Amino acid sequence: MSETLTDIEVLTLRCRSEQSKSYIAEAVLCYRSGAYRAAIVSAWIAVVFDLVDKLRELTLAGDSNAAPIWQRYERYIQQMEQGNNQAVQAALEFERELIHICRTQLQFFDQQQIVDLERLREDRHRCAHPSFQRIGEPYRPSAEQARLHLVNAVSHVLSQPPVQGKALIDRLLLTVGSTYFPLDTTQAVTQLRATAFGRANDALINGFVDRVVFDYFKPDENLYHKPQAVHALNAALEMYRPQVEARLARQFNRVIQDANDLELGLAVILVTGVENTWGLLLEPARQRIHRFITTTPTVLLMPSLRVISKVVALRPTVEAKIATLNTAELSMGITSFGLADLAKTRALQLVSQAGSFNAANEAITNLIFPIFDQLTKDDFVTLIGYPRTTGADLIGAHAFSSLITRLRATNLFAAGELDQILTASGAGFLVPLPPQPN
Repeated sequence: MSETLTDIEVLTLRCRSEQSKSYIAEAVLCYRSGAYRAAIVSAWIAVVFDLVDKLRELTLAGDSNAAPIWQRYERYIQQMEQGNNQAVQAALEFERELIHICRTQLQFFDQQQIVDLERLREDRHRCAHPSFQRIGEPYRPSAEQARLHLVNAVSHVLSQPPVQGKALIDRLLLTVGSTYFPLDTTQAVTQLRATAFGRANDALINGFVDRVVFDYFKPDENLYHKPQAVHALNAALEMYRPQVEARLARQFNRVIQDANDLELGLAVILVTGVENTWGLLLEPARQRIHRFITTTPTVLLMPSLRVISKVVALRPTVEAKIATLNTAELSMGITSFGLADLAKTRALQLVSQAGSFNAANEAITNLIFPIFDQLTKDDFVTLIGYPRTTGADLIGAHAFSSLITRLRATNLFAAGELDQILTASGAGFLVPLPPQPN
């Protein structure tokens, strides 16, 4: 949404506190009355008082960076109350430096926000000090200038919480790293919208994405190898897609290229877990991921295959890897790592290669029965025909007999159809004998 088109009537609703609303209310009233100079002056006053309130809140909360700034302000106020004229000049200097102090020491603002607030301060001086203008020519700001300053005052200051920068990102990371952070993108969006990230500026968005990505690789950080990191990045994409995509393009290419052999597995899980980001990767990063899938030992790669396979461009490489698994490995992938839908082709292939009753029993029991509901009629026809087409030693294996019994309980085959297929494959002994007349 374009901030310059924000309805002036609802500006006060965006303020985070009742005090902030009262600060800006006078400026809005002046704007509506056409007193644009007064509106700009009041907007600056609202910004200063709101920042002072934030300093007090942070100091009471124990923020070591905010406390010295607040104490400096308190000292000036006490000196002025005691009639010290020099304190007035010091307080004016404090006001002039306040927005830069809040940026450099508390990371409240990014560079563009500082530019906007400096313009507000300079226009406030031109509105409030006639000596800044030529005699007889008072400064006359336009309605658009006044409106812009009001919007910036609310967007950059009055609507924001009393923390920004590193401190705010630390708080967000605590939320994401919690055991209770949802492992569902839609729910994760709801959670993040309820935090300061729901009204994040560019600096906060970039800082949050960077920290989630890099903390995922640090063993001493709360997000190390946690699935919450993936869902947090997916949620950030939903909320601020253009900017987050640009940031992820930079960071994902970096982590894939810079990761050592031990870190590369984590990097691949993170990159492939975030939706629709394969297109953000450069060719060197893509090639490294393909090589990782191809060369990594099965026991190390197995837990990642399900996530990796969701990337369409990686599906053939994953399928080629699965095609190298033996019966025990594929069984583990099906039962422990959710590879049932990826296992069908290799499972049928291993059954077709069974050279003994034991091998047939193992393959059918551990591979076919676990994916039984995912096999089609054509798959079963192919399997039953293996004794004839590949020489597989299925006939006589008790698991094969159990498979046929289970097939008869389904409606895949018409009456008599399964018996014809069994007879053609040399397994006619599994065809029930017709009832004998009394």
